[in-house]
Amino acid sequence: MSICPFCGHRNIEGADVCDDCQEPLEFLTRPTAQNDLERSVLNARVFMLAPRVPIVVSPSTTVEEVLDLLVSHSIGCVVVVDNDEIVGIFSERDAVSRLGTDMMVEEDRPISEFMTPMVETIDREAKLAFALQKMDVGGYRHLPVTSDGRICGVISIRDVLDYVTANLLATAD
Repeated sequence: MSICPFCGHRNIEGADVCDDCQEPLEFLTRPTAQNDLERSVLNARVFMLAPRVPIVVSPSTTVEEVLDLLVSHSIGCVVVVDNDEIVGIFSERDAVSRLGTDMMVEEDRPISEFMTPMVETIDREAKLAFALQKMDVGGYRHLPVTSDGRICGVISIRDVLDYVTANLLATAD
């Protein structure tokens, strides 16, 4: 954790701005790249991953409808939105850990009862390294991507790994 010198708020190590006062924090920790791959991850922006269009549901959408969306779209999560505000995320991990073998019993209940609330998001202009750090610290496999505070996409850890692998192969040539 890094402490904001302007307001004293505790921020995730490597944050570009303070979560509380929005003052810049880049000067506190500037990692130095040791090779081309590290340079690429430190300089790339989230939009370079080409975030997928999010599948959005309302909090009242049933578990059955959400599970059908996950399967029919071959995706790992849906974003739960109410009045244009992200209120949760429901992922395949939630299906396993919160529904378990009771999926059929719970299929008519609203997804809001099983979603992960208070979702971390990432701005499309944020550095890829910051997204990767958020995913690592929070244990997230998916991050909703925002632009001007509104959801515009979703990235997954697989997207990050694909980017890193492509750049690793490019630097090996």
